[in-house]
Amino acid sequence: MLFDWDGTLVNSHPINFRALSQACERWGLDLREEFYTARIGTSGSELISELAGVAGIVAPVESIVADCIDRIIERTSGLEVYVPVVELAMGFHGEIPLAIVSGGARRVVEAGLEATGLRRLFDHVVAGEDAERGKPDPELFHLAAHRLGAAPSTCLVYEDSPEGIQAADAAGMHVVDVHCFRRRIAGSATR
Repeated sequence: MLFDWDGTLVNSHPINFRALSQACERWGLDLREEFYTARIGTSGSELISELAGVAGIVAPVESIVADCIDRIIERTSGLEVYVPVVELAMGFHGEIPLAIVSGGARRVVEAGLEATGLRRLFDHVVAGEDAERGKPDPELFHLAAHRLGAAPSTCLVYEDSPEGIQAADAAGMHVVDVHCFRRRIAGSATR
């Protein structure tokens, strides 16, 4: 069973937006929440490149991404989980292998897993730097299935973004859009 991280297990949107906005601001880029929200599922590098292109600014994309990652990690103690999705993972923990499949940076996902107390639930973490192409390409999902020793057609994926859903479909996996589980939006960490 495979779980996306941002927007699926955790409500990271406020923290991620604030961190990226502040990192961009240092380089004269004005990141608006509407612009950010419309690109959920897009890598930070792609989003910053697009924003810089629209603004007509040459920006050091990798420096901005690194700054953003540091800012997110500083704020992980405030990360809230999506209780119903976490309860699903807790219910399957120890019964079947579980993995995180995130287009985000490994440092961010690992820090978030530790801060929320969820690390113990997952056998593997597949992060953005593990693949050459991010979602909607299926590469991250194929890698996770391989690490779990599972055929893609036997994997069930919990996802929130159109890009993630598209990637899981392209990988030949079954997908659940978690929006239906987020009625009880977020809760405290499960330390």
